[in-house]
Amino acid sequence: MTKRVLGIEGCQGGSHVRVVRPEGMEDALWMAVRAELNADGRDSAREVVVPVERFMARLEPFVTRCKGLGLDATLDDQVRSMAREATETRAELRDALTAHATLGRDEIGAVLRPSRYSRELRDFQVADSGRLLAISHGANFSVPGAGKTAVALAVYEAERIGGRVAQMLVVGPLSAFGSWVDECDECFVEPPPVRRYQGDGIPDDAEILLVNYQRLAASFDALAAWVATRPTLVLLDEAHRMKRGWTGEWGSACLSLAYIAERRDVLTGTPAPQSPRDFVALLDFLWPNSAARILPPEALVAQPPRNAGALVADAIRPLFVRTKKSDLGLPPVTFSALAVPMTELHRDIYDALRDLYAGTLSLPQRDRVDFAGMGRVVMYLLEAATNPALLAAGSEDDADPEAFRHPPLQVPPESALADVLRAYRSYDTPRKFIELGGILKRNAELGRKTLVWSSFVRNLRTMDKMLAKYKPAVIHGGVPAYSSIADERSRDTEIKRFRGDPECMVLLANPAAMSEGISLHKDCHDAVYLDRTFNAGHYLQSVDRIHRLGLAPDQETRITFLLSEGTVDEIVDARVRVKAVRLGEMLDDPDLASVALPDDEDYGAVIDSVEDIAALFAHLRGETPV
Repeated sequence: MTKRVLGIEGCQGGSHVRVVRPEGMEDALWMAVRAELNADGRDSAREVVVPVERFMARLEPFVTRCKGLGLDATLDDQVRSMAREATETRAELRDALTAHATLGRDEIGAVLRPSRYSRELRDFQVADSGRLLAISHGANFSVPGAGKTAVALAVYEAERIGGRVAQMLVVGPLSAFGSWVDECDECFVEPPPVRRYQGDGIPDDAEILLVNYQRLAASFDALAAWVATRPTLVLLDEAHRMKRGWTGEWGSACLSLAYIAERRDVLTGTPAPQSPRDFVALLDFLWPNSAARILPPEALVAQPPRNAGALVADAIRPLFVRTKKSDLGLPPVTFSALAVPMTELHRDIYDALRDLYAGTLSLPQRDRVDFAGMGRVVMYLLEAATNPALLAAGSEDDADPEAFRHPPLQVPPESALADVLRAYRSYDTPRKFIELGGILKRNAELGRKTLVWSSFVRNLRTMDKMLAKYKPAVIHGGVPAYSSIADERSRDTEIKRFRGDPECMVLLANPAAMSEGISLHKDCHDAVYLDRTFNAGHYLQSVDRIHRLGLAPDQETRITFLLSEGTVDEIVDARVRVKAVRLGEMLDDPDLASVALPDDEDYGAVIDSVEDIAALFAHLRGETPV
């Protein structure tokens, strides 16, 4: 009897595989094929289309089952290539987990010496490069500021010289694009063409192509086609942003792209933002369909044990490199918390608002632990502590699309609070702003540029006008990353102006828009926080903008926190100090920290622990923080 031959071909830009029913195949046999592929009723009677990851994960048992049914299959070039790659990847993974090979400085130098790469790597960067080059696909989990980009470019150039790859696709946040361009200029004597993909055509001369996660998902077919044209290294920068894996739009695009990349690498200083299970997406990108086999079962349950992080680190240690914070040899930071007394009017507003929310103490305990609800309370209190004008104006119309959203405060029009809010703009200026003005004046007289942080876009806009004499640069979610319109502000031009314009002495920034990927340590050594939330992860990332590798040993970095006396500012400061110490210890751990950092699909809560809520309720009761 003549065997029936299934046609198997790639489709939908490589994200799916189509299995075509041959002419004359009996219904019962076709139903058996569909069952083997877990097909549902939406598939056609003539073909089955399945996600590429599902097909590749079941490829071997599917082929075996087809043979048992008397079926043959023909694979098109794309699927045959993916099947061959999957077989090779399994062998490479076994080697990586068992052989702990690494290249030394001399070996790396021998590879890079005839290349375009000219940067002198530090010892810890040599160690990271050597291990990454000894494995087929790798993760760099070094702390922020360790030079992960420079190491990634060294790995790329070594692989290019070796003939394995010819181009690189970098997927990362928009804020990191400038760093990639700058690092290429510094690392290469003849920089390769670096181009940004913005949804239109890909330039013919692009060798390193930059795309953000959102654009990758929206333009997957075009980018997958580019990756397939030549052997490509696909690198995920700030890779924790795709932690949702197949359940998220960005993660699905990255994981689908993995099947057509020649080499895959990930960079992130915070690989497990919330749970050890967040490693699954990263590992499945590096080693498709292998995370469940690599990770210990204890780490994959809903409530992993306390030692899950250590178990994960032990299981995947051969697959990643990590430079700790203490390895960087950075000079210490000088921290100052300035208690700022409020005016009488400002105090009246704050106390009235606190009294308004003190009524929530009557709620049952289970209703109090409502992070979303408490987050709104925190944001109103933070507004009141820093700038009560925000309460009267509300922040919904001017909301930063990359920051926290909450509706305007609903105040009964005949209440005492409504009266003082109406009067506030005409009769008072928040003393935080006056204190900030003094700090900026002193810094400017010394020729020191200052980075000012606030979570509220309206504060940034107010300061933009108030501090006009310092020609401030401004970055928040409402400022586009790039602009082709002359004289229009963009994050790219604002960063360049802050770095290069001697008259631009201040950068006003929102942590949501500038907490990752931007290095300012060569131009700025002072930061002032007008306000902060309970999220210590955002805070640590923001500090890394000016305190990172490359500082002179005697360079003083100064961080100042402005705290309105007797307000939620003091509660936030106390809680963030505790968290920052804990997270700092984790970042200095040779294992892997579980750090509460967000991605763009889920920016993160304003208040993120039961302990935070307990501290907030103590403040509402009028208790003095310990």
